[in-house]
Amino acid sequence: MHPIKKIYSLLAVLFLCFGFFSCSDDDPVNIGLVSLQTSNTLGDIIVDGNGKTLYVFTKDVNGQSKCTDGCLTNWPVYYATDLQPGPGIDMKDFSTITRSDGAQQTTYKGWPLYYYTGDNAVGETNGEAVQNIWFVAKPSYSIMLANAQLVGKDGKNYSSNYQESVGETQYFVDSFGRTLYTFIKDYKNVNKFTAPNLSNNGVWPLFYVDIDELPSTLNASDFGEIEVHGNPQLTYKGNPLYYFGEDTNRGENKGVSVPTPGVWPVASPQTTEAPVQPTIMLKNDPVLGNMLTDNQGRSLYFFARDTKGTSTCNGGCLNRWPIFNTAEIIVPAGSLFSQSDFGTTGDGASRQITYKGRPLYYYAPNNDAVVEAPGQAGGENFGTVWYVAKPDYSIMVASAQLVGLDGKTYTSAYVEGTGNTRYFTDADGRTLYIFTNDKKDTNKFTAADFSNDGAWPIFHVAIEHLPTGMNASDFGEIDVHGRKQLTYKGWPVYYFGQDTEPGDNKGVSVPVPGKWPIVNGDTSAAPL
Repeated sequence: MHPIKKIYSLLAVLFLCFGFFSCSDDDPVNIGLVSLQTSNTLGDIIVDGNGKTLYVFTKDVNGQSKCTDGCLTNWPVYYATDLQPGPGIDMKDFSTITRSDGAQQTTYKGWPLYYYTGDNAVGETNGEAVQNIWFVAKPSYSIMLANAQLVGKDGKNYSSNYQESVGETQYFVDSFGRTLYTFIKDYKNVNKFTAPNLSNNGVWPLFYVDIDELPSTLNASDFGEIEVHGNPQLTYKGNPLYYFGEDTNRGENKGVSVPTPGVWPVASPQTTEAPVQPTIMLKNDPVLGNMLTDNQGRSLYFFARDTKGTSTCNGGCLNRWPIFNTAEIIVPAGSLFSQSDFGTTGDGASRQITYKGRPLYYYAPNNDAVVEAPGQAGGENFGTVWYVAKPDYSIMVASAQLVGLDGKTYTSAYVEGTGNTRYFTDADGRTLYIFTNDKKDTNKFTAADFSNDGAWPIFHVAIEHLPTGMNASDFGEIDVHGRKQLTYKGWPVYYFGQDTEPGDNKGVSVPVPGKWPIVNGDTSAAPL
């Protein structure tokens, strides 16, 4: 036997005999025997031949002992010369390392093993969770803790907030020391990374294990299980857990810098609850700009005829334009819209989600209620009455019956009659008008003191987002007694003060039909 081995063996015997038990020729210490012992609070733990508890150190995640010098005063090394595992423990899980001080130490599943001097009798586990870095050795930890420097694939050191820095971070590993990660684009119990055919699973493999044994500082109720394309995946606080395919050695955490720092954080006790997946999302389309989608990325639409906040798409219309409904309205934090912008109309099978009072629909291109695939927007400007739903329209289109303040119905020619007329509204569905006495870029109505602005309020908005078919160059703005007013083809644009609800167009009959026409694409240029 190597002299150093012999010294450690003798020390272990003396430590056990004089520190914990009485030894005699009739009752020798069996240095090599390890077995399982059941703790009332910790379950099955690994003990030596005299029932003395063995421990692991979270800083030893790479398989080498970080407990040196003064640390060994409280945490003496365990080394067995002739290891004899008892029932429930597999010999293949044990090995021996040579420490930095030249001594040898027994490891279990790659974790160096120690005693704790604070244990004074058989079965004591006083070293459990000391400083949250020392834990009893168990035969089958489902999840283990590690304390180590984060070193990305780029070779740089990172702190727990994924800034370049030196310092240890505590995080989760499997029982063999392989690092576990979360993905910032995932939602609660929703894996947004793994492809249906698992083609990218080699890059960030799914992690799953039955939660049986945990360090005492972790709570089993924080862990769960989801199914991902037919495969189980473990979650922590709702966050799906992954390996990184290029972490080839225990303790490696290269994934923290891929593709940029913080996109794949290590899973840790500090990991917060995963956000609930929104039921309504925001997509930025390179052509159409910001638009609303469901949480699968399928486009949502407005119907220009739904001016009163209820659906006018019925019967066969719904084959091409299925209604959008979800049991719960959840929007992403920090979006261009808020929870209060959404509501519902109808009930039961006809329940439909609305945005700022406008019912939302899908588009089924084959007229068979099978909605278009995520990322498509084939329904835009369909029939000049269907438009992708946007949170930030500057001007919107309506198509509805004109009903004057006098209660009579009017056509687009401002004679009594029925039929829908297409016209412009603001983003909230409030009707826009022009005044036939005005001239190009000249407001002839509004008093200098705005005393009559309540009757016909001037309208202004920055023209940024328009439905397909509108031309931003047709809009302008003028100064009216120190205030801005939008113009369309040179006509100053107004509201009507007595249009109290979205979809009202009462102004068409005031003071006589056609004096204040609605604004639409057929509006001719204002006279000079």
